[in-house]
Amino acid sequence: MAEGGAVPVQESVGAALASVRSNLRFVLSASLICALVLALVTGLALFVPQVGLLTAVGAMFVRAITYAAFIVAAFGLAASAQQRVLNDGLRVWAAMAVVGFFMCIVMFVLLIPGMIALFAGPMAPYIGDLERAGSDQAAVISVMTRFVQEQPGALVSFALFYTIVWILLTSRLYLAAPASVEAGRILTFETWAWTKGSMLRITAARLMLLGPAYVLVAALDYVVAAIAGINALDPMATAAVAQSNPVLFIGYVFVTSFITFALYSSLEAGLSTYLYRGLKPAAAQQSAA
Repeated sequence: MAEGGAVPVQESVGAALASVRSNLRFVLSASLICALVLALVTGLALFVPQVGLLTAVGAMFVRAITYAAFIVAAFGLAASAQQRVLNDGLRVWAAMAVVGFFMCIVMFVLLIPGMIALFAGPMAPYIGDLERAGSDQAAVISVMTRFVQEQPGALVSFALFYTIVWILLTSRLYLAAPASVEAGRILTFETWAWTKGSMLRITAARLMLLGPAYVLVAALDYVVAAIAGINALDPMATAAVAQSNPVLFIGYVFVTSFITFALYSSLEAGLSTYLYRGLKPAAAQQSAA
């Protein structure tokens, strides 16, 4: 990491890749175990739907534990991951919950003027049709489909704006998980100041590393789904498969979760940990020590 808390984009990406390579056996083993646990949680949700809320929280916790384990490995402490995985997972889960809640509030507030602008502008010609549709869901869907087909640029611009806002703001809080792991306590907004002046470079590093990783994972997931006879692009069809053939769906979740953990989560953990090491202030270093 360059001096003065700079974020060299290519160096950060290279360091994340090197971290995964040096911990490849651990990454694959952790991905396998956590994918299996996530598949079991999914099976519990399918066969005992009454505990759906608990299994949803459990699935998020499994992902947090996986991410925390990869962070520990990126710190060079893979040998101690098993002893600390639950505590670190809890801290990461809590930190991500705080960040997620904050982002939901921000996006909700920003959506209000955005929706006003959308309805006053591109959607204005369709307001009358929506009012006439009333509570007729099929008619409403028909109007919205026509809007998407006739005004694709407006919809893409709307989605792109909020996607950019989401990525930029999460880049400011990108160090929360590794900071919480190393400090041994939950840190979220304390890390906001640490990324001041580095938001764009952090975003660039994320896009350079995780953009291709996301495309690769999505492509592999689609191939796995196709082999299993699941239309991954149709949520309703996927849900129908989960109900009609739960064993097949659980297997699908296991394979795709393993792919996501091994090819995406591990890289993100390596990147966030490397950036944290370079951007944390001296006071945080002394506190962690």
